[in-house]
Amino acid sequence: MNHSATIAPSPLAPPTAWPTQGIAVMLLCFVLNMVDGVNIFTLTYVAPVLQKQFAVGPERFAIVFSAGLVGMAVGGIAVAPLADRLGRRPLVLMALALMAGAMMASAYAGDVWMLSLIRVFVGIGIGTVLASITALSAGFAPDRYRHIATGVPQAGYPVGATLAGFVVAAQLPLHGPQAMFLGAGVLTLLLLPVCWFALPEAPDRAGAVHQTIAQAIGGGRKRDSLLLWVCTIGGFMALYFIASWITKLAIQAGLPPKQAIIASAIYSVGACVGTIGLSLLATRIDLRKLMLVMLLSACGLFLVFGGVKLSLTPLLVVCFLIGVTLQGGVNCNYPLAASIYPAHVRATGIGWAMGVGRLGALMGPMVGGWAMGAGLPLVGVFGIFCVPMAITGLCAMGIGRDKI
Repeated sequence: MNHSATIAPSPLAPPTAWPTQGIAVMLLCFVLNMVDGVNIFTLTYVAPVLQKQFAVGPERFAIVFSAGLVGMAVGGIAVAPLADRLGRRPLVLMALALMAGAMMASAYAGDVWMLSLIRVFVGIGIGTVLASITALSAGFAPDRYRHIATGVPQAGYPVGATLAGFVVAAQLPLHGPQAMFLGAGVLTLLLLPVCWFALPEAPDRAGAVHQTIAQAIGGGRKRDSLLLWVCTIGGFMALYFIASWITKLAIQAGLPPKQAIIASAIYSVGACVGTIGLSLLATRIDLRKLMLVMLLSACGLFLVFGGVKLSLTPLLVVCFLIGVTLQGGVNCNYPLAASIYPAHVRATGIGWAMGVGRLGALMGPMVGGWAMGAGLPLVGVFGIFCVPMAITGLCAMGIGRDKI
C-alpha cells in the first residue's frame, strides 16, 4: 500500500498520465506560436525596404513596431480574458482569422500610419493567441507536466522567427515586402481549418464559474499577480532589447554584417533550446529557482558580450548561451503564470500578465537605442539591462510556493 498520499484523490483530480490528445494539443500550440513568430518578424525583416518605399527614417518607422506591441497588450488585457467565458478554442479561431486578415491587409498599406493601424490588429491577434494557447495546453496536462505543456509552445516563437528569416532573405529581393506580408497571412489562414477540425476545447473549463477580472487577479492572488507583472515587464524589457538590436550589437562587438546576422540566428536557436530545456527541467527543479539562475547567468553573459573582445566562434557561443538563458528564463513566465491561476481564470491571469509586460517590451528597445545613441560603451549598454533581469529573477522567487 502506498502511504505517500494522505488525502484520497478527488474524482475530478487530473490524471497522472499525460493523454496523447494533450501532447498533440501542445504540439499544435507550438505551431501556432511559430506563426506568431513569423507574423512578428516578417515586419522586422522587411522594415528597411519599407522605410525606403515610404521615404521615412527609422525614428518615424518605429511607430509601426510600437503599434504591434500596443495591439499585443490590448489582446492580452482586453480580449484574452474572454477565453475564460467563451472558451479557449473560439478565441484562438477568432484571433487566427484576425491575424490572417491583418497580415494580408498589411500588403496594401500605403503609408506608415495605415501600416501602424493594421499592426495594432495583428498584435491583438497575437496577444490573444499567446494567452489562449497557454491556458488551453495547460488544461490538457496533469499537474506534473503542466510546465512542459505551457513552456514548450513558447519555443515555437523563435523557430518561426528563424524560418521566416531564411524565407524572407531568399524571397524579398525577388518579390518585395508586400508578397512577404501576403505569404505570412496565407500561412496563418491555412491554420484556421486545421484548428477548426483538430483543436479541442480544454477539459478543465467544464463547470467553470465566471469571475470578474478583479476577482481573477486580485484577492488572494493580488500579491502574486503584482510580482508576476514585474517579472514580465523586466523580462520583456531585456528580451525585446536583444530582439531589436542584436544584429547591430554584434556588429558593434566586432562582427561584419553577414556574421552578425548569423549571430542573430544562433541566438534564436539558443532561445528554442533554452525554452524547451527549462520546461523539461521544471518537472524536477523548482521553476522559480531555474528562472533566477538563468537570468543571473544571462546578466554575466551580457557583460561578457559587451565587455570582452571575442573572436567569431566564442562570440557565437555567447550568443547561443544568451538565447538559452535570457529567452529561456523569460519564457518561464508563461508556465509560472499558468501555475498561479486556476483553470477558470487562467486565460485572464496570463493575458493580463503578458499584456502588462508589453510595457517592458516598449521600453527595452527605446532604452537600448538611447544608451547607444548617447555613446555609452557596449558593456554599459548591456549593464543597464542586467538590472531588470535580476529584478525579474528575484520577484519570481517571491511568488507563493503553495501555488506552484
